[in-house]
Amino acid sequence: MGSAGSKLLSDELESLRWPYYLIIPVTYLLIFWTIVKKKINAILNKDKDVGLLVFDGIGKYGKIIKRNVTGWKAVDLIYNHRFGENQSLGGRLDDFWFNSLNCQAARNRFKLAKRELEKGIFEFSNEKEVRIISLAAGTGQIECETIAKVKGRGVNVKAILIDREPDAINRAREYISMNGVQDNIKTINSDADSVVDVAKDFKPHIIKMIAFLDYFFEKQAINFISDLNKLLPPKGIFIVSNTLPNIEMYFVKWVVGWPLIYRKPKEIINILKKSGFTNPEVMEDPLHIQGVAVARK
Repeated sequence: MGSAGSKLLSDELESLRWPYYLIIPVTYLLIFWTIVKKKINAILNKDKDVGLLVFDGIGKYGKIIKRNVTGWKAVDLIYNHRFGENQSLGGRLDDFWFNSLNCQAARNRFKLAKRELEKGIFEFSNEKEVRIISLAAGTGQIECETIAKVKGRGVNVKAILIDREPDAINRAREYISMNGVQDNIKTINSDADSVVDVAKDFKPHIIKMIAFLDYFFEKQAINFISDLNKLLPPKGIFIVSNTLPNIEMYFVKWVVGWPLIYRKPKEIINILKKSGFTNPEVMEDPLHIQGVAVARK
């Protein structure tokens, strides 16, 4: 996916804060104005989307993000936005919003997840093959790029990507082809609950669940992750992420329309311990917005 100016050419984590801290008062005014407009529409029984000119009115991608919140397409755009390619006012606004704290943190999560997945693979590299299941895998870009890298170092990895969105699976197949890992990765178009049946025969060493825990309430999370724990062998690895409370979370909720369940690192650790994992660790990105946790059975 890389091209000149693409941030994903580097594994360096992002931490540009000052422009977004500087506009905090304006950000909260935009949030307030959005809430007011939504309330007015509710009173008038108007089923009309509430937009902001500076976010999804002039630029191209703000509209796409809002139409695809919680979905793979929005995440794929954030991971792979090409900065500086469009010098129009709309293009510059897109660049500004795609470089917001939460977008930087999402790309940091991508890089941390790749890093931890690679480390996990090498923990099982003495096996004939290392097996991975990825839940709500989206485009599978993390798995494709990581497996392509370790494959070049002689490690045999097999992975199954599970996602309920057919378009996500189609995009995943493109990443699989681009990275030359057709023999290593299979895709399944299904809900995450199908993991139990898949794992019976596949017997994964690693289960990965990035950008999905954010939609589970605590009891749901513990029940689901406890089931995942049972699918792993002794010392099996579970990699999961959750967004941490941050100064942009109300903008994300009200202006972008992307509701999440935010958790502090100790809350993530508590869920993992209650799910049967021992000594889980949470790696925070430099902006303290994304937490990537690694837990072992």
